[in-house]
Amino acid sequence: MRPDRFEKLYALAIRLYPAPFREAYAPAMRQAFHDALRDSSLPRRRLVPLVARDLATSLAKEYLAMLSETFSRPALIFNALVLAGLSTGLALALYSIPQQVLRQGANDPQIALATDASTSLEQGTPPAAAIQAGAVDMAHSLTPFVIVYDDRGQPLASQAMLNGHVPAPPAGVFENVRQHGEARISWQPVLGREHGVRIAAVIQRVNGAHPGFVLAGRNMREVEAREEQVRQMAGLTWIGMMGVILLGTAVFGWWTGPRAA
Repeated sequence: MRPDRFEKLYALAIRLYPAPFREAYAPAMRQAFHDALRDSSLPRRRLVPLVARDLATSLAKEYLAMLSETFSRPALIFNALVLAGLSTGLALALYSIPQQVLRQGANDPQIALATDASTSLEQGTPPAAAIQAGAVDMAHSLTPFVIVYDDRGQPLASQAMLNGHVPAPPAGVFENVRQHGEARISWQPVLGREHGVRIAAVIQRVNGAHPGFVLAGRNMREVEAREEQVRQMAGLTWIGMMGVILLGTAVFGWWTGPRAA
């Protein structure tokens, strides 16, 4: 390649430097490169890698210096922090609002099932007749189910089984329902992140001659998968916004720095 083409490429590389650096040093750098190309004691096969390493190193140093100077300005730091706070709040809203909608929506079938079953029981229908027969596997099926408990929290009739038996929520849950009439909970009869079972449960108090409780629930596997998608989308949105704020603050600082000086 001819020397003039090397010089044109070098001139283009110099344009990668911040503007203040170019204004101060670009002519001297171009002249030094021009002289080095015509120095017969330095072969081009050694000169080109040497210059490329020098460009990469000095570019990194100059941009780090400019970044440090930019973020040492109080006004820019304050604006960046305000924008970061707003972005964080927006990302949290993008996660929490859909997450709550998904979670509350997961209770809709159970509310109707629990209300119908408790009404039937209070009218004197036997537990086995108040709910339709079923064999729902709580660990795997997404089908809603109903379980009827007596006043002590012991199961009387159930549409679902878990590992061969009918589980019951903790006694404290029944006490809460006894006082307030209803509870909507995330029940985890099998603990664990990987193989745990979480149920979106609605529990209602049954009054009348034979008091007890009705639990309507369904597996939360699909709801949790959608919540995870929302979390990931909100996280990526937050990372993107923070990147834009960082880049915008840096560019604005470099653009306004020489003029402010």
